[in-house]
Amino acid sequence: MHSFVLEAVPNPEESREIARRAVLILKKFILDENILHDIDLVLTEACSNVARHAYEKITDCNKLELKIEIFPPDHVILEIADWGKGLCSESIDFTMPSPDAVGGRGMFIMSKLMDSFELVKENDKNIIRLTRKIEENQWKTKE
Repeated sequence: MHSFVLEAVPNPEESREIARRAVLILKKFILDENILHDIDLVLTEACSNVARHAYEKITDCNKLELKIEIFPPDHVILEIADWGKGLCSESIDFTMPSPDAVGGRGMFIMSKLMDSFELVKENDKNIIRLTRKIEENQWKTKE
């Protein structure tokens, strides 16, 4: 198992950059570009949501944490965390919104591109835990 933790201030620029950094790490292990693209899309969305919704006030002490756990040749776990107001799992709609809707597609997209999607609360820490299974032939390394 390989584990990495990345941190950023949750603003639009930093949230995109932390997703890019995560994908660069994953490229060392995962061969399949389609999987990497899916993960990039999911991480960009999740980190962007933290930047837009997690904190009432924008300050430099706000934190976005991205934990990457890699389990070759089986799966990866991605945890996007903040210490903001959090999500109420009962209020999240994982269905695709109507074509006329302005927003609301992010959670649907994340839930479809990953094998599991969990919302976890650990003390003051809000975590979106995403798991993606990866076939053995889609890895660069098995270790």
